[in-house]
Amino acid sequence: MAKDHPTGKSGLYQAFLQLKTPEQCYRFLQDVCSYSELSAMEQRYNIAEMLVDKRIYTEIMDKTGASSAIISRVSRVLSADDSVLRALLEAEKPADEPKN
Repeated sequence: MAKDHPTGKSGLYQAFLQLKTPEQCYRFLQDVCSYSELSAMEQRYNIAEMLVDKRIYTEIMDKTGASSAIISRVSRVLSADDSVLRALLEAEKPADEPKN
């Protein structure tokens, strides 16, 4: 049986919008993701934070244990004009810190 590609139209995305707290979100993700899937998502988010903070690859590799290929993939996501991840991370920066 062929796997369907995600369309963004699943009820999953509506479920995310119902979550009210980080704890609720964490518990939901534990329910729907394997340990390794959740760990990979957290690692990629942490990498994105470090890239937005202009950290270098070797430092990111040391702190996260991620390969340069994973870091490069996250970097490509952040460099896209329509990167929601980059927009979220930049919005989290303190007002006195310059945004990219």
